[in-house]
Amino acid sequence: IYMQVAHETTFINSIDLVRRLEKYAADGYLKPTTKFITADVENLYTMIPREGGINSLIRFLDKYSKYRKIGPFTIDMILKMARLILDTNCFAYKNKYYQQKRGGAMGSAFTQVFANIYMLEWEKDLIEHQTSKHEIYGRYIDDIFMTMNEPFDELTKKLDEVQQKDVNIKIKPTIDGSVHFLDVTIKNENGQLKTSIYHKPTADPYFLPYT
Repeated sequence: IYMQVAHETTFINSIDLVRRLEKYAADGYLKPTTKFITADVENLYTMIPREGGINSLIRFLDKYSKYRKIGPFTIDMILKMARLILDTNCFAYKNKYYQQKRGGAMGSAFTQVFANIYMLEWEKDLIEHQTSKHEIYGRYIDDIFMTMNEPFDELTKKLDEVQQKDVNIKIKPTIDGSVHFLDVTIKNENGQLKTSIYHKPTADPYFLPYT
């Protein structure tokens, strides 16, 4: 259900990103002065406060569920399962057991949805701001991408306002005419969109031999 709600502002993959940029350019919104913004959400999975995340989940389910159910599950059942997962988040390190009190386990399917729903509330003002100006706003888990044609100070002010909404969410924005996002290099060359494959320095391009 999350993807049904947030599909317009969620990048599925790099191809999805490029297609949206191509449409943005074809619609005449890409100017020679257009800048791109990328931002990384710091420690997305582990920064969510337990009760804050649960409250976001409750509001999301209240708004988007049908008859207070998602498929065969009632909202109460979903909340009980969510609390169970969060309360039993344990791991072992050097023969000692620890319980995670904040956020969720990395790599957990539940944690990803939980974090996405929490982020959806945080990014609402940015989405509305970008939509009103025919600009792109999109996110791939903890990576944010935006376009801008407004004065630099105006957008940085908006970013500062959004960051002050929630001390748990911290982003590091980069603004330029050439950026890397996911595995794509995106350039604005005098109003012409240029994209190419980007290999992260930390990525190991290993392939299994075909047999």
